[in-house]
This record gives sequence, structure tokens and C-alpha cells, in this order.
Amino acid sequence: MILLGMTNYPVVSNVVARGAVELDYLEVHGPFVKTVRLDNPTTPMLLHNSLYQWSLTHPNGLEHKDAANLTVERLELARSPWYSLHLGFSCAEVDFVGESMAPLSPLQPRELVMERSVIVLNQISSLLNMPVLIENLDYNPTGAYEYICEPAFITKILEQTDTYLLLDLAHARVSANAFSMSVEEYIRLLPLDKVRQIHLNRPGWDNGRMVDAHLDLQEDDYQLLADTLHRCHPWSVTLEYNRDETLIPPQIERLREICRPAK
Repeated sequence: MILLGMTNYPVVSNVVARGAVELDYLEVHGPFVKTVRLDNPTTPMLLHNSLYQWSLTHPNGLEHKDAANLTVERLELARSPWYSLHLGFSCAEVDFVGESMAPLSPLQPRELVMERSVIVLNQISSLLNMPVLIENLDYNPTGAYEYICEPAFITKILEQTDTYLLLDLAHARVSANAFSMSVEEYIRLLPLDKVRQIHLNRPGWDNGRMVDAHLDLQEDDYQLLADTLHRCHPWSVTLEYNRDETLIPPQIERLREICRPAK
């Protein structure tokens, strides 16, 4: 059975509190996990990214921003059965500019980004007694996303680490568009046998560029998920939507239909 949940946002909390939707879990980002756990003492949770503004490729690795200890601490609070994090970034220091990361340090060579990512991901896997999932990111032309969104780079990381893939379909759409590919071709180039979780929402457009906008799902988004599920076997599917409360129940209902095992 595929579990179905949502990323925790205020609108999601409101809908769940009213009993308008039933979820198998909430996915929570590290900085918020303590508050969310206090408000939801028994709710199953998945921890996604134990901290922000942190790069796998920082030379201090898991010591940077106390990443190792924070990850362990926040996993214990969430009681998460696995840990997922972004496969990023191509520079050592990053910070938010709008909804995407921008570099605070120079772009690093591809080989160094690969080497440091592999080392730190293997350290994380050794530290945690649970599966570790890496998420494909949405290419943004800021200088922080070079190499890391390419299917070949993602595949090589998975081959050299004891990790699985969190396949973000919206991120795949954005990256495919940036690389002048169809999303179907982009996904075909990924090792789908490694997929253990799927994220989805509908991208939008900003100044002529496709971006990760967390809009409500449309028919082609549902079809992309259905087609992808024919080719992989994830443990869970997570809807990342944070806008109109009234649009949450129908999206979850449709996703339940798609994720339900065939009889």
C-alpha cells in the first residue's frame, strides 16, 4: 500500500483539524518539527531536510551548522521511518532568494560537487539507522543548481551511495523544461528502481521560466503520476500544496484513487 500525505502548511493543518481530509502522515521540515510535534503528538511524520541554507558540498560537511546533531535530534522528534534531503548544492554556501537558493560562495567544479556529495551522503547513511532518500531539485539559473539537476549526475550519486530517490515530479518538470527536454524523457533517464517516495504539485511560470509554484494539480499532473507509478514502487506519495483549502480534499481523493492497488 502506498501511503499518502502532505507537506505541513497552515492550510493543511486547518483542513486536517476540521476533519475535511484524512492523511497517512504529515511531512515536516526540520525547523518546524518541534512545534508540529507538540501540536500533533501522535501523528505519523516524515522529516524532510533537517535544516535549511545548508549544502552537502560544504568543506566542513556534517559539522557545518551542526547538521549531524540537528538531524538526529529532529528525526527523534518526528519519529520518521526514513530521512529525505535535497541533493544540493553546487556551491558550499547558499541562502534563499525568493523560493530558490542562491550562492554565497563560488561555483565548485563538477568533480568536487560529486565527491563531496558522495562522502557526506555516505556519512549520513552510516549515522542514521534508517533509509536515506535524496530529492531531485528544480533547476534555477542562480548558480547554485549546476550539475545537480542532471539525470546522469543524480544517477551517479545513487550508484555511489547507500541512498534512494525521492522523485519530485514538479522539480522534474522544471528541470526538464530548463534542459529543453520533455518531463517523460527526463524521468526515463533516472533510476526509477531507486524511487521510494514521490513529491508532486503543479509548477507555474515566472517571467517566461517554469518554476516550482506549488499550484493545484491538473489532469496532466495526475496522468504523469499514474504513468510513473507503473514504473516504480514508492512507499509514499506527498502532495505539496499550500493555497486554497477547498482544493485540498478533491486532490487527495483523486490521488487516493491513483495510488490504490489494482484489484
